[in-house]
Amino acid sequence: MALTRPAMIIGSLAAAVITGGFLYATAPPTNLVDAPAYPESQELVAATTGELTPTLTSFYDDAGWAPGPPGELVRGQEITDAPKGIKMYRIIYQSTDLQGNAIPVSGLYAAPDKEPPPGGFPLVGFAHGTTGVGRVCGISQDPLQPRSQGYGSAWVPHMKPMVEQGWAVVASDYSGMGAPGPASYLVGPLEGRGVLDSIRAVTTPSPQIGSVPINTSQLGIYGKSQGGEAALSAMQLKPTYAPELDIAGGVVLAPGLTPAIQGVLDAVASNPTSTSQNMFVLLIAKSYAQNFPDLVNLDDILTPAGKERVKLLDTMCGSKLAEAVSDVPLSQLINQPLAPGLVTALGKGMPGTERLQMPIVVVQGLEDKTILPQFTNAEVMAQCALGTTVFYVRYPFDTHPTINYQARLHQPSVIDWMQNRWAGQPAPSNCANQLLGTVGTATGVS
Repeated sequence: MALTRPAMIIGSLAAAVITGGFLYATAPPTNLVDAPAYPESQELVAATTGELTPTLTSFYDDAGWAPGPPGELVRGQEITDAPKGIKMYRIIYQSTDLQGNAIPVSGLYAAPDKEPPPGGFPLVGFAHGTTGVGRVCGISQDPLQPRSQGYGSAWVPHMKPMVEQGWAVVASDYSGMGAPGPASYLVGPLEGRGVLDSIRAVTTPSPQIGSVPINTSQLGIYGKSQGGEAALSAMQLKPTYAPELDIAGGVVLAPGLTPAIQGVLDAVASNPTSTSQNMFVLLIAKSYAQNFPDLVNLDDILTPAGKERVKLLDTMCGSKLAEAVSDVPLSQLINQPLAPGLVTALGKGMPGTERLQMPIVVVQGLEDKTILPQFTNAEVMAQCALGTTVFYVRYPFDTHPTINYQARLHQPSVIDWMQNRWAGQPAPSNCANQLLGTVGTATGVS
């Protein structure tokens, strides 16, 4: 009898626990890196709050758009005030929804403005963290404006440093965030298509996007938070959806994963005081109701108060949205127990049930209050049990924002890890010590 997807997930986690029990006795030192938290300046914090919402321009309209093959570039628009030494473009490209229909998706593309290395620039598909689901919440719309969604969630902490490293970087806005389309928050198969198709869209040089030569044998994926989940989803989907892409590996920072486990979700939903998860739950509710209408709808998931606040998702983003929907406890917004159809849909939408064909490096801060480290630990254990080559690094004092910088600037650096994959070096694995409850601190990981 074929297993259902929830059963596969439970089986994977069970395998991880059984394997972990054996490995516990023989594990090498823990993967905790003894380093102080990255000192994030108050000026940088203020500039990256993501409180500004841009005005949507006509570039994102679908007038004149016609369906095309996945990954086809539809149009590009140069961002003329890009920093010196960098080319930047807004792009629209073809992707597909979960029913296989063509949809337009927007994104941001940046590359070094200099002589390329032999074979072209390496290319990374970047998957950004939570900004919302509305059309005005895409990162490509105003990426150079301090306190905008793109500036704080993508450009400053991630994309600009990678371009300065000598890489080209393309970042999907995700479906529905710019060009019209279904909401995509934590719907892994939809986000994954957007990430993979963004890579396809820029690998062939085009005058619309600066005719930048790309080395198609040096491709990677890099994601943070929501984008960490999107990156894992893209890599899981790649063999069947984009088999021609030569993805050497993936960087995953504090991935936003929601376990498809009824008891866990009910416990979160019934908290009578918590408001910190309100925005995330509303984003999930809207996205899953749109993409899995055969399993769940908003009436199943949300109370009347919850459905009233969902209306804000079309016009608000980032910290402004989080503040606007945090006026009551989550328990007043979501029906309890949680709709079983949503739990089933989450089982279809979350990655982690298949072995990844490429290696990954996963980085987590243990002071993270947005992405619980326990969920990342469990995902790593499951990936290790499935046979994925995983290199896991944990920083004991870093938070959700500071891990952006710690992962790049401290050794072991994810930048070096990616460069080594392109150089053909064997990927390291520390799966033998991915154990919940492992204690002790090492001065480094190698």
